[in-house]
Amino acid sequence: MLQVRKCAQDCVVKVFKSFQSSLVKKSASKLFFKSFETYMSLAVETVSSRSTDGSKDDKFSKCEQLEALHMLNLLKFLVPCLPSKEISKTVVELQKSISAKFSPLTRHVFDVMEEILRLLEDESTIPDTLEIVTTLASYISTKQNPVDTLFSAAALLENFLTKFQVGDANKWNSHYSLVIGSIAGLLTSEATATKASNILKEMINRHIDLDILTDENNVESKESRIVKSLCDALLKILNTHKGTPNEHTLAVISVLFLKLGKISHIYMEKILLKLASFMTLASENTSDVKHLQQCIGSAVVAIGPDKLLAVLPISLDASDLTCSNTWLIPILKEYVNGSSLGFFIESIVPIAESFQEACQKVKKSAIREQLQSQARGSWGLLPSFCCYPNDTYKKFGSLAKLLIPHIKKDAIMLEYIAIALQHLVKQNRSFLGDNQGDDEASKLPKISYSKKIATKNIKALSSWSEGLLKAFTKVLFRVPFEKRAFVKDTIKCLASISESSTIKAIFVSSLKRKEVDVSGDNAKDDKSSSKKNANKCLILELASSVVGTASMDLIDLIYSFIKESLKEEDDHIQREAYATLYKILEESSEFRSSKFEELMDLLLGLKSPVDITSLRWRFSCFKNLLIHSIEITSDGENTYGFRMLNEIIVTLKDSKEESRKVAYDILIGMSCTLQKTPSSLQKEKGPYYEFVTMIMGYLSGSSPHIKSGAVSALSLVIYNDSKICKLMPDLVPSILELLHSKAIEVIKAVLGFLKVLVLSLEGKDLASLLSDILSGLLPWSSVSRHHFKSKVTVILEIMMRKCGSASVKSLVPEKYRDFVKDVLENREGKKNSQEGVTTKTDHESSDTTPNSGEKRKPNEEYSRESGKRKREDKHSSSSYGARKFSRGGKDVDSSKKHFGHAKSMDGKSQGTKRKTTTSFKNHTSSSSGAKKQKQWTRKGNKKNAPVT
Repeated sequence: MLQVRKCAQDCVVKVFKSFQSSLVKKSASKLFFKSFETYMSLAVETVSSRSTDGSKDDKFSKCEQLEALHMLNLLKFLVPCLPSKEISKTVVELQKSISAKFSPLTRHVFDVMEEILRLLEDESTIPDTLEIVTTLASYISTKQNPVDTLFSAAALLENFLTKFQVGDANKWNSHYSLVIGSIAGLLTSEATATKASNILKEMINRHIDLDILTDENNVESKESRIVKSLCDALLKILNTHKGTPNEHTLAVISVLFLKLGKISHIYMEKILLKLASFMTLASENTSDVKHLQQCIGSAVVAIGPDKLLAVLPISLDASDLTCSNTWLIPILKEYVNGSSLGFFIESIVPIAESFQEACQKVKKSAIREQLQSQARGSWGLLPSFCCYPNDTYKKFGSLAKLLIPHIKKDAIMLEYIAIALQHLVKQNRSFLGDNQGDDEASKLPKISYSKKIATKNIKALSSWSEGLLKAFTKVLFRVPFEKRAFVKDTIKCLASISESSTIKAIFVSSLKRKEVDVSGDNAKDDKSSSKKNANKCLILELASSVVGTASMDLIDLIYSFIKESLKEEDDHIQREAYATLYKILEESSEFRSSKFEELMDLLLGLKSPVDITSLRWRFSCFKNLLIHSIEITSDGENTYGFRMLNEIIVTLKDSKEESRKVAYDILIGMSCTLQKTPSSLQKEKGPYYEFVTMIMGYLSGSSPHIKSGAVSALSLVIYNDSKICKLMPDLVPSILELLHSKAIEVIKAVLGFLKVLVLSLEGKDLASLLSDILSGLLPWSSVSRHHFKSKVTVILEIMMRKCGSASVKSLVPEKYRDFVKDVLENREGKKNSQEGVTTKTDHESSDTTPNSGEKRKPNEEYSRESGKRKREDKHSSSSYGARKFSRGGKDVDSSKKHFGHAKSMDGKSQGTKRKTTTSFKNHTSSSSGAKKQKQWTRKGNKKNAPVT
């Protein structure tokens, strides 16, 4: 029966579409409408009678309703074919079938009306529009109706508003409040609030034209009436709430605030006051006010803090010491942007001062603490008012006069002032093309800023930079350590807009004030030595803050002080000296070039520091200088470069895990930096190529320690850039050659390298190296000591997974076929039993199962090993001799190239002598079974700045 009805429906639609004559189409439409009217009248009458007395025969009523539903379904497809006159009549008939309560016809009627509205042009007219809107609004108001039909009715109302307000807006005057009020009513129910909120937000964005609203000649425009209706409806909903409104209602209010912008206070003042009353009540009972704060924050963004505080003033009643609207302070702190420094000076500062004055008069500690908190909160608004203010060049002088006394004496204000000044400098410099953008403030809109305004602002800031810089420099020498960081950042910002002569004068003045002699000829006095050391550290911290914009003569002065400081035994002084030197190297290429040889003789002549932070800064200097040495060395010998690299590679063998981690990070940092240099990108054999070649030079060293260290360094390079194997085709064969060594330490390092290699390479790239890898690897499959066999097994499993078992088996010599067969069977067994193993077994075998293809950092496998090596490591030390290496070796044969050069250095260096016997643990030192797999998956320590 269904197929017959569908066929008949399609036939009727085709017949209507085939009519060419307008008269024929008109006659057919009248005929259809007559039938439609008959069926719909019967169905509506049936529904009505059932709702009143229920006397209608159920079987007969269902039949009539089905016939009406079939006609509605046919009408939906015939709408494009019907004349506009018949459509108008149809809409009136459809309206009669809608009541305040749901009926079996409702969904179909809504679907047909939606289709009609979609096809009607804007110029079309429908009779009794107000009645239709009233009916739909009445339906929405009946909350017992199905939710989906409420949404359909709301969408129809919004469509009516969109479709028929064009041309004759005046006739819709009485419709707006009805349409908007009925949809807004859905916000009160959680079931309908989300959809209703979306509809209202869409209406706001679609129907409100801000240009028309702000036009004085269109006071009673359509937009104005819609806004008033919205505000009335939203206020009515807010008045019905006993507690905080739901987030959907608040979201609509927020959108309306942001849409209206500066004129929000004209239409939404009552809503704002109501929201404030909710906030006052919520702050008393510690309710969750997140969405309410966001809504009021939208008001701050829209109308600005000046107009907001005119409506909701923050004040203190001197008689009873009660505060009003102080809950606004955290909202202002988060949402103020593009405001006025003048407003802060004239309105916010008096509020903060009133709290401070009252605090001094109060004896009760609880009230005093509350007032102090409000005072701090008010002063804490300063950074927010310094986010893109619109009057910086006009009002910064007044602000500076106000702030400088507070810098000197008010510890509470110090951090707020520091952050505010950083905002102002960084924001304005970012507009002038400097890479000084403020990360937090950059998320906010940049209001009314241009290069011209930014230039004026910087000029105003610079005119006061000397006074501010002097104040913060004095503060640096007396603030606690935990507050020193933001003070130094502020000094750096202020120095960037100050004259170099000013910076030098302040630095020299600080030296004199702290009685610090740059030449280092201070008399030794045990009582004052600790104080002098502390002053030296502070001078170095000051120097590191100003080197970015310092002149060369000031840099030379600072460098003289650094040279003497590096010779000090105090770890803190050395740490700051290395850090300051690194910042000079980063900021001044002229200094780096002119002082290169002197710097190298200085650094390589010093003992390598035991302190980890000092070591990190020292190696950061090496990174900068080593890259520079590679770039300036063409075909000549890079003696200094090898001496620095020698120290870093030897540190890879250090007994302290922290020291090894520093060396790892430096090598990765160098590799990444050199890859990105223009010369490395433009030609194959650039600085990056030279860097890797220098490391490879140590493969020919005479010591197992230096060889294994070089292999570990190359493991890091491979992990960071596996493409280097193509750029340097002799890299892998050179390392495989070391498998013929008798040094256990070297074999472990090579096996670790191979594991990183097979994990890092794609299958197609690995396939070309399979033969060479297998030739060197398989002879160690028969050695069970030192877990070599298990390591070979893991590498084979990875190769099988990536290249296929058949490819690997085809290259295996006959004598190792049985071993490879066992590996393959074991691998397949693990795969088949994977679902049945325990969680612990899964974890322990994660490195060798087919699902363990995740790329891991090589140093994640390195475990803590500070002299607690296993029996095989002790055997290695006694068999091959534990060697000690110091850093910065000078015994260099200048007539040799990279390989011979590195070979001559592996046992000679000047400075401290680190114990590096058997302390380096990487892929080469991981044990078999569960312990080995856990080491492979173990996380590394946090990375240390500044080397990456």
